[in-house]
Amino acid sequence: AEALLIAEHPDHAENIRNFRRLWHEMVPHAYDDSVQLMDKLIESGHDVTMLTNFASDTLAEARQRFDFLNRPRGVTISGEIGMIKPDRRIYDHHVAAFGLEPAATLFIDDSQKNVDGAKAAGWQSVLFTDAKTLAADLDRLGIRVVLPAF
Repeated sequence: AEALLIAEHPDHAENIRNFRRLWHEMVPHAYDDSVQLMDKLIESGHDVTMLTNFASDTLAEARQRFDFLNRPRGVTISGEIGMIKPDRRIYDHHVAAFGLEPAATLFIDDSQKNVDGAKAAGWQSVLFTDAKTLAADLDRLGIRVVLPAF
């Protein structure tokens, strides 16, 4: 993703590289309400996997800093497979890698283009804005978990 952005915006190469270099300063803590919601999904038996455009090295660092990133069953990392959301192929790859049924899979992302990409690949999908809204979206979709108070 970094290389693509630099190719598209060469005059901003330093700022683009700084975003990756300094990402940990921009994300100094976890969002506890979102983490609690993910934990409740896993504890109630839902199969949670991750599909991310994170770089492999920064995700490895994030997983050391934030243990909750190690709780899902697994992860597809775009940089490791040479595909990036919202490319249809990454959704198909994730489905194959984890034995998922697209129509029975819910994709949650904070980017509308990635949500649209998942929908185009046959997944159910919702736009993440905050944990409270996600809890309401899950309830609307019939995914009932005992939620923490938000």
